[in-house]
Order: sequence, then C-alpha cells, then structure tokens
Amino acid sequence: MEAQPSLLSRTTGKYRVSVVIDRCKECGICIFVCPIKVLVKSSVLNKYGYHPPDPVNIDKCIGCRLCEYNCPDFAIYVEKVV
Repeated sequence: MEAQPSLLSRTTGKYRVSVVIDRCKECGICIFVCPIKVLVKSSVLNKYGYHPPDPVNIDKCIGCRLCEYNCPDFAIYVEKVV
C-alpha cells in the first residue's frame, strides 16, 4: 500500500493553504464559506474515509482565512507567503 501525504498544500505568490488530511471530517464548511471558491472536495480519501478539501483555485485566494476560522477540526490553515 502506498503511503498518503498527511498534508495537502498549495501555494500562490501571496498565500499558502494547507489541509491536514486526517483531521478533516468532510463537513464542507470551508468550501461553503470561501467567498472566492478556492476549495473543492478532493478525490483523495483520508484514513477515516472522508474527502478533504483541495485548494485547486489557489491563484484566486485573497487570504481572508474564513476557511481556517470556521473549520471545527482545525484541519485547514492559511499562511501569508513572505
């Protein structure tokens, strides 16, 4: 069996959005609250059988951190890239 990455992370010139894959319970709150629709449900399954979000539209991220603030499981983080 191939080992899965524990962190799904994408970076733009300004922001990095990281998802701790095994913390996600696929509630969808982060996807819903994102005003720019940066996040989509990924095809990856975590060890609990949930699909974590994937920041596929990272180039549109405005760094508002609404996804991070609303995640009940502390599974998503937004950082400003220096």
